[in-house]
Amino acid sequence: MKLVDNFYAYLWPGVTTQEMMRYGNNSNSYAVANALPGNKHVLVDPGQVVNEARQNCLDRLISEMKKDGLKIEDVGLIINTHAHPDHYGASEEIRKLSGAKVAIGKEENEFLKLASGEMSQALKSMGFEMPEVHPDLYLSEGELRLGKDLVAQIILIPGHSDGHIGIYWPKEKIFMGGDLVFDGSTGRVDIPGGSAEALKASIERIAKLDIEYLLTGHQYGSPGIIKGKEQIKRNFEIIRRSIFPYL
Repeated sequence: MKLVDNFYAYLWPGVTTQEMMRYGNNSNSYAVANALPGNKHVLVDPGQVVNEARQNCLDRLISEMKKDGLKIEDVGLIINTHAHPDHYGASEEIRKLSGAKVAIGKEENEFLKLASGEMSQALKSMGFEMPEVHPDLYLSEGELRLGKDLVAQIILIPGHSDGHIGIYWPKEKIFMGGDLVFDGSTGRVDIPGGSAEALKASIERIAKLDIEYLLTGHQYGSPGIIKGKEQIKRNFEIIRRSIFPYL
């Protein structure tokens, strides 16, 4: 689904309670078409290959992208907002199909190391199966220049995870926030690396940005895209009033 200019959204179903019972967990994915030399695409949060409900998440993403004229073989860079498998799980499979580089926040690499070692059993008990991923690039906060006229700002937004990053496109006023906030809610903080206080601080920081499209990691009860400054401002106000006291 085209959003604006070369920005596309691929939302995993689950808006209504009935749909959430039918569909397992997976993240929304976002693409920036022709963002790299050779008309290669950037893909943010590719989701899983197959989820816990044995649904073929990657096949669905490939099919949805194809409807927009985008091929998975033309992905040149995969950016993962954080190291939870419902967001990064398909990274290595897409690398095999396209030769894409894989990027993740620098601090999340430590989580990946722990997840494959001493923390693995604790994560499995919480329902997290951690597929392998071998990042090529570790992103720190600052400017990410992808092309002559395409610039993103990488922003560290810990809370849901310690090294969670957001991607802000100032020209287009688009913010890709992973599991920072949803429509009327926030990401969970009970996973290793989570912090309620850090999440609150990250939300307040992002609330100051000039955003027209807030792209979330999941639909969770309502559409995963919050559009328009007033709606986005209202959503932050609801979160402060209704969610902050319970974090």
